Amino acid sequence: MTIAVAVAMLKAFVVLSILILIVGLIKPKWILFWMKEPNRIMISGIALLLFMGSMTGYTQLTVQPKQKTERQRTQDEINNLNLGSPAK
Repeated sequence: MTIAVAVAMLKAFVVLSILILIVGLIKPKWILFWMKEPNRIMISGIALLLFMGSMTGYTQLTVQPKQKTERQRTQDEINNLNLGSPAK
């Protein structure tokens, strides 16, 4: 499986989780058809877990880590304190 296929599947899961949430909040029996008394909290939990899992996988596959620079700046340089140079 290539990365492009995995990203496409995860995007489809994101859309599916949103559809499950919308349909489940309107008619919970359509999503949880095997339960005698389905409730909206169960639908929300399922949709939230599916959404969080698919978005986590999507970001892991698409976001690239930051490139390190040639020289790491010290904390003084980051804060622009210039403690090493004489005062003018």
